[in-house]
Amino acid sequence: MGQVGQSTGHGALAAIVSLVFLSACAQTQDGEDPSDWYGSALPYDVQEPVAFTDVPYTFPSAGQNGIADLVVPEDFETLFAPEDAPPSGCSDWSTNASLPMEIEGMVTAHPRVYIKLDGCVPGNSDIDSDEKFYGSYFIQDSTGGRFVLGDSKVAHFDMGDRVKLKVRGMRTNFGQVMIAAHDVLEVNRGPDPIYYETTDQEFTEAEDGRVFRVVGTVETEMDTFGSFTILGDNLQVWTVGLDSELNRRGVSYPVGARIQVTAPVQNSYDLHLVVMRVGQVEILAAD
Repeated sequence: MGQVGQSTGHGALAAIVSLVFLSACAQTQDGEDPSDWYGSALPYDVQEPVAFTDVPYTFPSAGQNGIADLVVPEDFETLFAPEDAPPSGCSDWSTNASLPMEIEGMVTAHPRVYIKLDGCVPGNSDIDSDEKFYGSYFIQDSTGGRFVLGDSKVAHFDMGDRVKLKVRGMRTNFGQVMIAAHDVLEVNRGPDPIYYETTDQEFTEAEDGRVFRVVGTVETEMDTFGSFTILGDNLQVWTVGLDSELNRRGVSYPVGARIQVTAPVQNSYDLHLVVMRVGQVEILAAD
């Protein structure tokens, strides 16, 4: 008798569970509309600000070597410190007693400027050898500026940092004077403002390595290498070169736009302003 009552109790319980399950299945809840979770996309303008100043640098101090004191080789010549005398076999490689020399300068272009130069195979100058430098940059002090060859793809400092270098080699190629070999002795982190000069004249080799600010109207479409020209108010023509990173990002300036550009001058195939960041160009007005 007790067993029958127990069986009946289990049956009732099973029926209640079934009803609850069926009720839960019948009361399904729709998923939330995800469109309310997101807003419409908004344009985002990367500014990449760079601090500039028209106040000249105060270094080097009296009695210290400046960038302008570095030896300038003859064209297509490379000079090394006697202690770094290169192997024989390259007629345009020699030594100079003024090297090595310690200098200090403000970094005025991020160390990712690419340049390819003719090299030399020691022992056989008839063999052509290209040298590729992926991490080159500019430095400047109160005496002038220079292009520094660098082969590292890792930047150890940035624009607006001050670096102390031990210069072991100098080179000249098609009129461009370069620090060809160096040791980084010290890095003083900034960023500090980068000194610029203004000009209403077209560039000459004397401006190579120095930072200038020019104002003009974009005259030509940008080519595949990121180069375009701007026309000054007195019909001066200046060439501007955007580096490969800006070029890949699609940065460009429309023909007819009035812009202000602040950048170091590079004497490589032509005299042009090297732009590494969007903050080096200010759009004053658009046509």
